[in-house]
Amino acid sequence: MNWLLPAILSSLLIVYNDQDPDSRSLAEYYAGKRGVPTNQLCRISVRAAETITRQEFNEQICAPLRDRLDGITTILLMRGVPLRIEHDPALGAVSTNQQEAARQRTEASVDSELALLPLGEWPLPGPLRNPWFYGGASGNVLPVGRLDGPDPATVRRMIDDALFAEKYGLHGRAYFDARGTREPGLREGDNWIRESYRFFREAGYECELDEQPAVFDEDYPMTDVAIYAGWYAPQATGPFQRSTFRFQPGAVAYHIHSFSAASVRSKTSYWVGPLLDKGAAATMGCVFEPYLAMTPVVPLFFRRLLDGRGFLEAGDYSQPVVSWQTTFVGDPRYRPFAVSLDEQIRRLEAAGRPEVEWAWLRKVNLGGGEKLCREKAAALQSPVLYEKLGDLTGDAAAYRQALQPAGDPYRYLRVASKLAAVYERRGQPREALALYEGLTAAFATRKNAPALNRKARELAVAAGATDKAALFQARLDEWERNKNENRNSEGNSRR
Repeated sequence: MNWLLPAILSSLLIVYNDQDPDSRSLAEYYAGKRGVPTNQLCRISVRAAETITRQEFNEQICAPLRDRLDGITTILLMRGVPLRIEHDPALGAVSTNQQEAARQRTEASVDSELALLPLGEWPLPGPLRNPWFYGGASGNVLPVGRLDGPDPATVRRMIDDALFAEKYGLHGRAYFDARGTREPGLREGDNWIRESYRFFREAGYECELDEQPAVFDEDYPMTDVAIYAGWYAPQATGPFQRSTFRFQPGAVAYHIHSFSAASVRSKTSYWVGPLLDKGAAATMGCVFEPYLAMTPVVPLFFRRLLDGRGFLEAGDYSQPVVSWQTTFVGDPRYRPFAVSLDEQIRRLEAAGRPEVEWAWLRKVNLGGGEKLCREKAAALQSPVLYEKLGDLTGDAAAYRQALQPAGDPYRYLRVASKLAAVYERRGQPREALALYEGLTAAFATRKNAPALNRKARELAVAAGATDKAALFQARLDEWERNKNENRNSEGNSRR
């Protein structure tokens, strides 16, 4: 299935809403960047809201688009085009039985409902099988995606970042956040996250997999993120709440949650908008409750991307149903793995791009090993490669090199913790303590401060530094008193 790549420019319809002041200019910006002829822009006029009625959808979106379908194989909706169609009780009832309720529901994403536009008329309530799923035949279904986000500047940045990553590659770290659940009906979600983690490890990425019930906490040293997949929190949380957090250019990020795309234009609510606001170039989500089995199968999506296919093709390949709740938000043509790793290195080196250190890191992970890592770390004076060298060898000197320059405080936290662990294994608690003294000062007002002070106290005891151990203990006692006072204050206010 390679329908999207050769034909998208000549068969793509870009839809904008003339009731949104920025929709047309964004459509023109994308068309200019991708070389799409201006006669493939389509104007509609509909209330500029994220949620609309079924009647508005039928009369103000479907009707004008039906006249523009000749030769069209893909539709791209620009920011300003509505996102969700609300349930119409006149067209479908809601049952308390989950399976029956799904068959009776009429709410849907505008995108997924438009996929059936070539059919003319179709059964309205409930989802329909997606013929594109897992490489099936196309049938009469259109791939539909959107370029949307919290503001027009974000959409333009998404377009530019996709083009950059197509040329130079998608570089950085990959983070996967499972739940460690054994609950029937939910284990599949964890399996998806684990399998996606395996795919990216095999592709040479530095990967982390968390299998604790809670999501990554706010002070987790998550940095340089190119790929993220996780579940199951209702709002963007953890490291994504940090004001300084930014994804790598071209990053692809997805958090499984029933209402992850209930809005895509908020910087703080749900998941799609906040992920885009933090720099992701492509994401996806659900506008209403979809049920897990009818959401994109995450490893199918990522496997298709890694095979060099486009973002929207990977989305449709992974989506079991249409006329349902999913929206794919990003440049439909975006191919982060369009060129080989060797070609990425050639282009990066020719352009003098600093991202080359990440490409060499993948080469190290794909079999280059310690020798290549040491050679390239020294040649590039790369903190990224020196950290990897420390991971491979346990060499304190490599980690010390990785700490220069200081840069992102969370990268410093991660590397300093690794270096301190080396000192501990060597029986050098004073050297490890010096690092943690710096960390307790740098993160004195963060939520991870108690954990850092507990570790510092432990090291001070091991080093025989009783005065310092007492200082860290005093801080811990104060935090505990404050926590108890806050708990008592909250209890009194409830009474």
